[in-house]
Amino acid sequence: MTQTNKPLQEFNAFYDVGEHIHNEIDYFINNKQEFAVSILGDEDVLPEEIADLQIEEHFHNDYYIGEHHFEDLMMMLDYEFEKYVGKREVKVTGTNMGWRNRSGYKTFDLNDTKQIFTEIAPECDLTFYIKKISPEKYEIKLSHHDSPTGEFYDVELIKLPF
Repeated sequence: MTQTNKPLQEFNAFYDVGEHIHNEIDYFINNKQEFAVSILGDEDVLPEEIADLQIEEHFHNDYYIGEHHFEDLMMMLDYEFEKYVGKREVKVTGTNMGWRNRSGYKTFDLNDTKQIFTEIAPECDLTFYIKKISPEKYEIKLSHHDSPTGEFYDVELIKLPF
């Protein structure tokens, strides 16, 4: 019997409002017709009629951009982790946590996909990057006011015994 190695399905997601705004501006400056259609809702606007400054101002002045970006992260977590809900325990090992740069770990049963965020992240302004490194292992980098250089977490999904 031959074993085939399945390629790792890449999963990267983040919540970083500044980076998100930068990415949106870069994308739409290079795709002005898409800006006209999906943002302005006007197919008749020619790309050369759209100034880079107009695109920048649109995203810098979007009051709800952070909220929408967070909703996107939650949808990505739903998509990635829904198959594990009720079937896995999560072990999180953290380093460089908080202003004292502590280390530690915690475990919890995965009953909701959003726990991958809520069980780790404090309620404050932050950035959150998650990356899949193997089929059931992830790395998270989280930065906030008590840890501006970043906290690091290894997340492992462990099969429940039943």
